[in-house]
Amino acid sequence: MIKTRIPHMFAALSLVVSCVLPSLAQAHYIWIERNAKDARLYFGEVAEVREQSPGRLDDIRAPKAWALGTTAVSGADSVGHLLAVERTPRYFTLGGSLTPQLVAREANYPVKDWSTQGIGIVKPMYYARHSAWPLKQAIAPASELPLDIQPVLDSTDAFLVLLNGKPLANTKVVIYAPNDWQQEHKTDDAGRVRMALPWRGQYVMETIYKESQAGEFEGKPYDAIRHRATLTVVQARGISIKGTGGGASGLSVMHDAAGIAHPMGETRAAKIKH
Repeated sequence: MIKTRIPHMFAALSLVVSCVLPSLAQAHYIWIERNAKDARLYFGEVAEVREQSPGRLDDIRAPKAWALGTTAVSGADSVGHLLAVERTPRYFTLGGSLTPQLVAREANYPVKDWSTQGIGIVKPMYYARHSAWPLKQAIAPASELPLDIQPVLDSTDAFLVLLNGKPLANTKVVIYAPNDWQQEHKTDDAGRVRMALPWRGQYVMETIYKESQAGEFEGKPYDAIRHRATLTVVQARGISIKGTGGGASGLSVMHDAAGIAHPMGETRAAKIKH
């Protein structure tokens, strides 16, 4: 049985995080959620907005998704298969034979001029992983995800950020808890970061890497590639979020021992105000 305690830093940062992380928390990303029957790919911000179609969800033009296997061979890629991706008004369904490791990529997002935000003219690239947790079988770097966040084998609080299969040091990682609290961390020299997952429910982590590589996409030049990756895991045996701010993502779920979410109906919960 996994035992967890509420970390002091979560409580302290809950009052100030909206001021500390405004630029990072407001940007969009893709992430994967799954239940006992299927998996879904969302675009937006897990605690704020889930984009719809017609609308900004249509900016995610042609995502691809894979169900990956496991491998114990150092440096080898995970062997997997493509999933069927189907657009709906609120998300993309990921169909096919699902495994404990699901990944997705959107490589066709248009060039954006985000110079006023201090980012520049960039080609955004989006990646997502949904992983079993705690991780009991070794997984290999996924060639489908140049930027990747993975759980560390047999650990309940360690995660690894990889760039092209190699550890990415000194990189910010933001974690979104199931009650919508947030924390910002940095990877160490080995690309690892430790983050407590005290509450029962879904956690989404995200990181960004800006690659100084100019190019052209669909006839529009860009100065850099902006990679953005997420990892979704589920804490099945944590503390109840009741009374802690309570989950604005809108999906009420139960979680079984394997970390699979079972929806109990979609209700918009009250958001904590910082």
